[in-house]
Amino acid sequence: MDHNLCISVMFLDPLFHGKGDEEPEWPPSPLRLFQALLAGARVGCRSNQWTQHQAEAFQWLAGHQPPRIMAPAARWATRCTYFVPNNDSDRKERQERLTGKVARPHWLVGGDTVHFVWPIDENSRRESQSHEEVICHEARRLLALGWGIDQVVGSGRILTEAEVAALPGYQWRAWRVRRPGLQTWRVPVKDSLEDLERVHQSFLKRIDGRRYHPPLTLSRFDTVHYLMTTVLPPRPYAAFEFPQAIAFRHESTAHVAAMLRSVSCRCAKSDTHEFPGGPDIYVAGHTGPDELTPPRFSYLPLPAIGHEHADGIIRRVLIAEPFGGDGAHAGWAQDRLRNATLGDSESNERGVLLDLWRPNSRLMVRRYVGESRTWCTVTPVVLPGFDDGKHAKAEKLFLTAVAQAAIPIETISELALRKSPFWPGSQHSRHYAVPAYISRFPRWHVWIKFKELVSGPLAIGGGRHAGLGLFAASED
Repeated sequence: MDHNLCISVMFLDPLFHGKGDEEPEWPPSPLRLFQALLAGARVGCRSNQWTQHQAEAFQWLAGHQPPRIMAPAARWATRCTYFVPNNDSDRKERQERLTGKVARPHWLVGGDTVHFVWPIDENSRRESQSHEEVICHEARRLLALGWGIDQVVGSGRILTEAEVAALPGYQWRAWRVRRPGLQTWRVPVKDSLEDLERVHQSFLKRIDGRRYHPPLTLSRFDTVHYLMTTVLPPRPYAAFEFPQAIAFRHESTAHVAAMLRSVSCRCAKSDTHEFPGGPDIYVAGHTGPDELTPPRFSYLPLPAIGHEHADGIIRRVLIAEPFGGDGAHAGWAQDRLRNATLGDSESNERGVLLDLWRPNSRLMVRRYVGESRTWCTVTPVVLPGFDDGKHAKAEKLFLTAVAQAAIPIETISELALRKSPFWPGSQHSRHYAVPAYISRFPRWHVWIKFKELVSGPLAIGGGRHAGLGLFAASED
């Protein structure tokens, strides 16, 4: 796949006023570009020249997966207030009294052009070549992207992968995950063109004599998360809490994880849900001796931390997919394991998995799954080799563990290792119960700082799927 359709948008003024559902968005969403392309193609007398061939080309573009985006860095500019006529008032008041409209645009830094790149399947390129030509032609008719004052110049071309790699700016990639709290970007779907036509017609017919009909709003689109390639993708999870008076000691995190894995395996074997590689690999974790294991669940007990009187007791647990998972399997775990009973190795019942019910539980979980640049271990990292008591060698082994956890080493800016804990409620690294197969390897508590914001849950090292090497976000 060495052919890519690239739409480049150059801003004439280094400001972008576009806003997403709740917050100002950067980079501009693919749906925003799709709407701008359509507006440029049908503005003024061009609407009378609209053909079925153009409509098919737009539908072809909307049917693709979300594009990669190469965009310059941008930072929020100072808030400013624009005074505009109040369209909700009558004519006299609209002219005599203006309404303040507050905006906080993005200020483009280090560039003025955004590139949207769609890969083109080589097998179907001959059929799609005419559509590519139409889209490239319509890109030259772009007028604005964002508000009407965000004027742009557009162009379209076909690029090889090497040419795409040479495009300036930060690269953003779309992720389809189910994770509340993360900003989303709208992307078009096959029905978006028809829906835009319907919304436009309802706007034209909103006034019927003295009657006003509110215009329709766009409803046919999808949402994705966009992250820079230097940032770890989101990690979907299911969260549970134990009933009152049911809790476990901090040092027993591996035992709690084993009970959680056992009940998950029991439910998966009696269910029809499909897991990548099957439940023996994805749920049970029977992956063999390979350093880079295939995708699988991580079972992460959450000790209570965050203040000087934290007791480190485990009252909550997470079941997490790998980074970049779509959330389908975490959703299965949340629904299927709700009210399931935990049992130990001697078949004793040790508690029930409930949805989060304590008032402070969501705040506690957020310490493990929120966004931060700095993270500290709550349970120690088990290194993938012997450090011979040398701190420098331990750091190198930790970076090996980072790579084994599928975390790019270049995302890390600083790190520090020590044996004593960082969090009140945590214990010295030697006090934790560790599975026999990694018990001979050294353990360290780690402080780590990333170049960009990283969202959890984050676990590194041996036993990272069983609650060891678990990090929590640190503000300090």
